[in-house]
Amino acid sequence: MIALRRHPRLAATALAALVAAAAVPVVAYVIVPQLVRSTLVEDLPTATPVSAASGPSATAGTASVAAETLLQGRLVRISVADYGSGAIRIVRVGSERFVRFEDVDIAGAPDMYVYLSDRTDGKPGAFVDLGKLRATNGSFNYAIPASVDLASVRSLVVWCRQFNVTVTYAALGSG
Repeated sequence: MIALRRHPRLAATALAALVAAAAVPVVAYVIVPQLVRSTLVEDLPTATPVSAASGPSATAGTASVAAETLLQGRLVRISVADYGSGAIRIVRVGSERFVRFEDVDIAGAPDMYVYLSDRTDGKPGAFVDLGKLRATNGSFNYAIPASVDLASVRSLVVWCRQFNVTVTYAALGSG
């Protein structure tokens, strides 16, 4: 207390530095990401069956293969800064599998990635990295590598690597 009375400018400078240090993470994590939003709307990929017949008897217009939902879930709100809404589906189209984000709204944050996780609590656990989050809003797809065993997938996690935090997640159940 005596030091504050003897050096009021030093005390004010120290207090200002403390407030600035506390404000940097708030600005970086809460305010700036709200300005960094993106929208992507794409259709679910389609596959056309391979025609066994060839030549004049083969039909020119083969129908596309329908998508089969294997797993599905909904994104959840974790906190004011960490949230998501919209549907997540894992679908099979022909022999390929995709994660489908449908009409999602996800909180903005830096350095976000999409993981398929073996846990249901929003933590990455043992995960498969599908890559950077393509957009914070809209409907879009991620191809799932053929080597991924869907029997071990319990959730989809949107993870912020910069802050080591889950932005949102969806527990996945049978389609």
